[in-house]
Amino acid sequence: MDLHSHSSFSDGIYSPHQLLEMAKKENLSIFSITDHDTVIGTQIAKKESENYTFSYLTGIEISSRYKLEKIEILGYNFNSEYSGFIRVLEHLQNARKDRIYEILDKLQDVGINISFEDVIKEVGNASSPGRPHFARTMLIKGYVKSVKEAFEMYLAEGKPAYVPRKAIEPKDAIELINNANGITVLPHPLFIERHDFQRLENILDLLVSWGLKGVEVFYNYSSSFSNFPEKKDKRCH
Repeated sequence: MDLHSHSSFSDGIYSPHQLLEMAKKENLSIFSITDHDTVIGTQIAKKESENYTFSYLTGIEISSRYKLEKIEILGYNFNSEYSGFIRVLEHLQNARKDRIYEILDKLQDVGINISFEDVIKEVGNASSPGRPHFARTMLIKGYVKSVKEAFEMYLAEGKPAYVPRKAIEPKDAIELINNANGITVLPHPLFIERHDFQRLENILDLLVSWGLKGVEVFYNYSSSFSNFPEKKDKRCH
């Protein structure tokens, strides 16, 4: 089972078809593409999944923010044609495109001269451009030696070229997915916890009161975030 992946329509590097083939190779029973703020990739995969034996769930990861805290919301098995859903996604995608110019200005301030056209070339068919596209462009242009270095030196929060992603309230993201008959899940909760489990519990209580249905337990955290599976039983039933 893999219910958290990103295609080239978001910040991933593989097409929906390639991801489906990878899921087949891994003998997965259930699979979902959860691109950031776009349903194009998951709609393509949903149609093509009829040719595979595993179950496919329509997915998305919606950008949201609560009191300056980035809290993304995963949605599954929703109606991707729901009109309210499409309007919100168009707003978020337009905000992502505006963010390109803001990041470019900040990069130029520190001597990194890449153009809008350079970034768009790396974005390709992605409808949700993000920082990974800048990182890969900087790598191609020789400004950094790796994508990791681009984030650590320039693009991560607190670094010179960081620009926060425009987002909606998590309450609105949850309501949007629920109204589209979907299932809402909080991804990578330890990014919120920051070694303060009580703080995470308080946020979880709030999200549940707004209609959150699940929490992502297993995620590829760094070693410093290794304790959540042991703590999950306190909240998951």
